[in-house]
Amino acid sequence: MISKVLYPNTLNSYDVVIHANEIRYWIFMIGSILVGFLVVRMFAYLDEKSRDAALRKAGVILIIANLVMPIYGFINPNHDMSWHRNLPLHLCGVNYALVGLNCFFKNKNLFMFSAFTGTIGGVHALLTPQLTIGDAPLVLFDYYFKHTSIVIMPIIMAQSFGFRFPKWGWIWTYASVAVLTTFVGVFNWGLNTFYPGAVSANYMYMWEAPKVDNPFVWDLSWPWYILPLHGALILHLLLINALYRWGTSAQGSANSSWLRRHFT
Repeated sequence: MISKVLYPNTLNSYDVVIHANEIRYWIFMIGSILVGFLVVRMFAYLDEKSRDAALRKAGVILIIANLVMPIYGFINPNHDMSWHRNLPLHLCGVNYALVGLNCFFKNKNLFMFSAFTGTIGGVHALLTPQLTIGDAPLVLFDYYFKHTSIVIMPIIMAQSFGFRFPKWGWIWTYASVAVLTTFVGVFNWGLNTFYPGAVSANYMYMWEAPKVDNPFVWDLSWPWYILPLHGALILHLLLINALYRWGTSAQGSANSSWLRRHFT
C-alpha cells in the first residue's frame, strides 16, 4: 500500500503512447517549447565568459540528470530493472549523453552528429511520445527534459558558440547512423535470442516498429519498416542542414572570433 502511494504509476507499463487528445500531451509540449526558448535566449544574452561558465554548468546538470532514472529504478519497489529496456541505447539516449559531454569537449564532430540526429529524434519524440518504461511522473519529466535538451543544446552551440555544419556533414551523419543502428540491431537480436525476457529488446526500434502514429512509420514487417525510416532520415538531414545554415548564416561573422580562439 505504501509503495502505491509513493509510486502511483509503475515503470513497467512498457511502450506507453501519449496521444494528442490528452491534456498532458499539450501541457508537456507547450512547457518544453517555452523552457527551451527561454534557455536558448538566456545563452544569447550572456557575454562570452558567462556563456562558457553556463555551458559547463549545463553539462553538469545534464550528466547528473542521466543518473536519475537508473537510481529511481533501483529504489522503486514496483520496477524491475531490465537489460531489454533500461539501457541508454536509443538514439535519443545516445544523443543526450553526447550533448552533455560536448558541453565540456566542444567537439565539432559531436556537435554535428547530435545537431542532426538529436534534433530529428527529439522533435519526433515530443510530437509523438512513446515511453518505453512507463509513464510514472518522474519518468514523464525525465522524458521531456531529455528530449527538449537534445533539441536546444545544439541550437545553443550553433547560436552562441558559432558551431557550423561542414558541407557534406549530413552524408557522414547518415553513414554513422546506418552503422550504429546496424550494430544495435545485432545487439537486440543477440539479447532477445540468447537471453529472452518478459519484453523484447527494441533499442533504436531495430527489432520492431514504433507504436506511434507517425507518417514515417509504416505497417510493415521486419526489416521492411526500416526502409521508409531511412528515407525519412535522409529527408530530415537535408531539412535540418538547410535550417541550420539559414538560421546561422547571419551570425557567422559575429562568432568567428570565438571559433578562431578555440579551434586555431
